Amino acid sequence: MKRIFTLFLFLLFTYASVDAQYYMIDDSKAKTNPGGLNKDNEYPSGGGLPTGWTSVLTPGATPKWSANKTIPFAFKFNGVTSTSYKISNSGVLTFDVATTKIPDFERVALPSETVPNRSVCILGLGGIGSNDIVFSKTFGTAPNRQHWLFFTSYGYGGTTISNGTDYCYWSIVLEETTNNIYIVDQRSNGYDNANFVSLGVQIDSANAIVVPGSPDYASTVGFDATPANNAYFSFIPGTQPKYDISMLSISTSQYQVAGDVTVTSVFRNLGTETITDLEFNYVSDLGTPVAQNVTGLNIAPFATATLSHNVPLNLATGTHLVEAYMDRLNKVNVDSRPNNDRASKSIFVMAKFEQRLPLFEIFSSSTCGPCTPANANYKSITDLKDNTKYVDIKYQQDFPGTGDPYRTTESVNRRGYYAINSIPRTEINGGWDGNGNSFTEQLFDDALSIPAFYTLNGSYTYNETDKSFKANVKFSPLFDDPGSKLYVAILEKITYFNAKTNGETEFHSLMKKMLPTEAGTVLTKRGVLAQDSLSFSYKFNGQYRLPSDGTAANIINLAAEHSVEDFNNLYVIAWIQGNDKQVYQAANLVKSTTVGVNDNFASFENVEVFPNPSSDIVKISVNVKETNTILSTIIDGTGNVVRSKASKLASGQNTIEYNIKDLPQGSYNIMIFDEKNNSSVQGFVKI
Repeated sequence: MKRIFTLFLFLLFTYASVDAQYYMIDDSKAKTNPGGLNKDNEYPSGGGLPTGWTSVLTPGATPKWSANKTIPFAFKFNGVTSTSYKISNSGVLTFDVATTKIPDFERVALPSETVPNRSVCILGLGGIGSNDIVFSKTFGTAPNRQHWLFFTSYGYGGTTISNGTDYCYWSIVLEETTNNIYIVDQRSNGYDNANFVSLGVQIDSANAIVVPGSPDYASTVGFDATPANNAYFSFIPGTQPKYDISMLSISTSQYQVAGDVTVTSVFRNLGTETITDLEFNYVSDLGTPVAQNVTGLNIAPFATATLSHNVPLNLATGTHLVEAYMDRLNKVNVDSRPNNDRASKSIFVMAKFEQRLPLFEIFSSSTCGPCTPANANYKSITDLKDNTKYVDIKYQQDFPGTGDPYRTTESVNRRGYYAINSIPRTEINGGWDGNGNSFTEQLFDDALSIPAFYTLNGSYTYNETDKSFKANVKFSPLFDDPGSKLYVAILEKITYFNAKTNGETEFHSLMKKMLPTEAGTVLTKRGVLAQDSLSFSYKFNGQYRLPSDGTAANIINLAAEHSVEDFNNLYVIAWIQGNDKQVYQAANLVKSTTVGVNDNFASFENVEVFPNPSSDIVKISVNVKETNTILSTIIDGTGNVVRSKASKLASGQNTIEYNIKDLPQGSYNIMIFDEKNNSSVQGFVKI
């Protein structure tokens, strides 16, 4: 029997007085929130704070307490039932709601006479700025809920006021059933040499459990507004047990190809005894546990280890829930704290790996000041990337102020789809949700690295005569899709006339119309690798009009007018998005033909050039209404005809092929001419 494992050891700092019934676990490397219940992004009030948070305390120039607040579940502090708390704008939560003692903004070493008994401290915070608000929210379901007290957009001390450059976000968390207390370091920026706090739980003026480094503990997290960089400290009631395995994660990639998959788990020894052997178990889709006895270990207290199970898991295409846990510690011992001894992960299994084109959806407005640097930041990153490797779309909005002249009902409704209440905002593959100023090259690369769940491609035609578009989208699921929609949109590459008050003079990738609407098209369930296609059409009506602003009274009426500045700059994209809002794949559709002023649709229908790009054989699919001889030519960038042939085509669908292996790389025009009906179409192919 072969065993594979890697051992990682790092230091746990604890302090416990003989009277205090807590021990502390350093989870400063967690990069998540305790228990994973709170997945909300970390934004201020009015600046993207997710729904469901309730204001508990507003800022003040001097330290002050909130009103007494009721804990929404049964909770014990240090073994004594506590039903309520109050919280200060200096970073202290106390269960001694009768106290009049109010800690100052300045940090002090714990324990301290200046801090009330029975308190949890992030002492040294300073809620004096206009937007420094403490919010509360309860996550989870009974009996495993967490009550969060969230210090948003805070400062430090009594003088360093938070602003757009300097801010911090911290939380104190109370947990149902376990009675655990957590202090969470969530987000921080700026405040050089002024960002120190005193962290800990104070039992009374003589006893406290503190985080090492206090009262000069400095935040270790960056400005990422997601929980993915968070650090926390756990204060556990009672004494540290002999046997306590904490399952940190299943490190097996959540994206797999159908077949055998190795289950690998990361766990931590939080007991006082060194672990020498154990039973490693995994369960797939709530089925029968698969056990492996592992011996010869040497996992010291507070060390982290990684184990790979020696029995592979065989997975079919689809989504599977895998759980892992450890049992029979040192042969016979059970885990003393079962609430943390399981890890789970959803694994997406595809029939094959397909390169993903990530979708970046940007919500912006020419009246939004912060949107200017956000759009510049995005452009500075994507300008360095291959534009065939991603898809982006911008939805202009009707706020702040009177909003962008090019906002549409569809762009505003798309904002509602994500429940967005502030801009600039970026959605990456329907998952990452953040301020556009926080967009990074690493986020781009991470999005590109995730395999696609669908193959997706297609083409479109544009008729210059009546300003109409026809799009054909082809797709094939690579997994057992639980439910999704296909979205298609016509975009304008660059616009200028909608400039308003934020200093931007040009705007890129603006959504002009979604096909058929922003609601998308429900995809019927089909087998894995089954190929299908859908066609869409749209005609822009009337003449161009520039609305004076983005208010509802001035919005473009698409039934009678449009806001397209240059029809030659329009193009079409598509994406498939699951019911969970995850984008499975995106595509920039290929412009296969342009129908000119003298073109006659009576001769040609559904002309497509594929594959595109091509390296050896290019095919031209033509649907003609009557048997006829058609002349086709391929023209290089200098105007020279490099291929030409006459083809007698029967009524219906026909395919014309060219061998292009010897042609140099570049873009080539394709002309198809029907002399009998004086009709022609033009397309292009990239070699």
